[in-house]
Amino acid sequence: MRTCLSAATATSLVLLGLGCSGAPREEDGGTGGNGTSGTSSSVGSTGSGEPTGSGGASISGGATSTGGGATGGTSTSGGASGSGGAGSGTGEIFNPPYILGADITWTLEQESIGRRYRDNSQTKSIERILVDHGFNFVRLRTFVCPDCPGGYTSELYSGARPTEAFGDTAHTIAMAKRVKACGMGLFLDFHMSDTWASIGHQNVPSAWAGMSPSQMQAAAHDHVKGVLDEMVAAGVKPDMVQVGNETNSRMSGVSMSNWANFSGLVNAGIRAVRETDPNIIVWAQHGRPRPDGNFRPWVDAHLTNDPPIDVDGICGSTYGTTNNGQDWREQFGYIINTYNLPVMSCEYTDDRRDLINPIMRDFPNRMGRGTFLWEPTAYGDRRLFDFSGSTYTTNANMDAYARLAQSYGLPVPSTPAGELQGTTCQ
Repeated sequence: MRTCLSAATATSLVLLGLGCSGAPREEDGGTGGNGTSGTSSSVGSTGSGEPTGSGGASISGGATSTGGGATGGTSTSGGASGSGGAGSGTGEIFNPPYILGADITWTLEQESIGRRYRDNSQTKSIERILVDHGFNFVRLRTFVCPDCPGGYTSELYSGARPTEAFGDTAHTIAMAKRVKACGMGLFLDFHMSDTWASIGHQNVPSAWAGMSPSQMQAAAHDHVKGVLDEMVAAGVKPDMVQVGNETNSRMSGVSMSNWANFSGLVNAGIRAVRETDPNIIVWAQHGRPRPDGNFRPWVDAHLTNDPPIDVDGICGSTYGTTNNGQDWREQFGYIINTYNLPVMSCEYTDDRRDLINPIMRDFPNRMGRGTFLWEPTAYGDRRLFDFSGSTYTTNANMDAYARLAQSYGLPVPSTPAGELQGTTCQ
């Protein structure tokens, strides 16, 4: 059974999220290693800025997790879960008991150079393969102007032709339609840049260069609102959104050390999300949720400075760990215990599958909302596909996710095959 959140059934559980997508990773070390140090966030001083949004989204329904982890989280409302899938993206907010997600934004680039996907000797779309193995959510990143000078089009992944503005609104909508056709949830990642935004790479969009803080905040609001308006019109409203990607110290070139300008910019984008639909769940992302990543000061600044960042949850990029995941458990647990807010892993690689998923699952009362595997075809030391010629073929690592989903009580496939007959999800 699939669980959705509607305005009528929402309760006041706020979501917080730490770090999700980014450019190919260079900053995190492996288990047992400290990793290289990235740019630390500067919490800055408090100050006035743009008004915050009208309030966060909520979570209700679904099964609660059991076991260890942090305590102190307000429980979600129980009872029967909602019916129906993610649908066309114009109504309810998709809210499964546990998010088993993947970021597959590279798909359109891969397909543009003739690459295809196979599973059990059948050619399928990558999103159908994910559904068939229990994945229930997809994350997509989008850029402000990827075909502007210095934009993403000038540094495309893996030989794709620079003739298409991959990562623009049109391509995002095209992929979102495929995701929604499969009944999956949609998590939209605004990089708030013309190209990759990550821990040490937060460039101002070219069209915003030279703007005053108030002009830049207006531009951020209008960019987010414009993209969301087009997505709603296309029937692919996101279920979750993050404004900024791995904003450890800045976003769009604006530093946290000037809190009024930073918070005004981030909250301007979030305000556009609230205006579109206050039930859309908004996350903030940190790229290194570890003690050596200045994570807690970043969280405290986001939630206690004046004004705070108007997020519903904190997510993080869980690639490197200093002590076999205990740092993640402690850092995310700090958010739950201190602020009574949920957490999530927005990015990880498959070699962390059996580490980060139990950590998230073990937080009580669904406060660990789930995980997103980052680009499973082409990133990480251990991948879910073997690549030969022009074909990605699933391997045993993909099969492990079906078993993981079943062990968590999630349906496999995540959308019943009968519901997908006659759809474009093939």
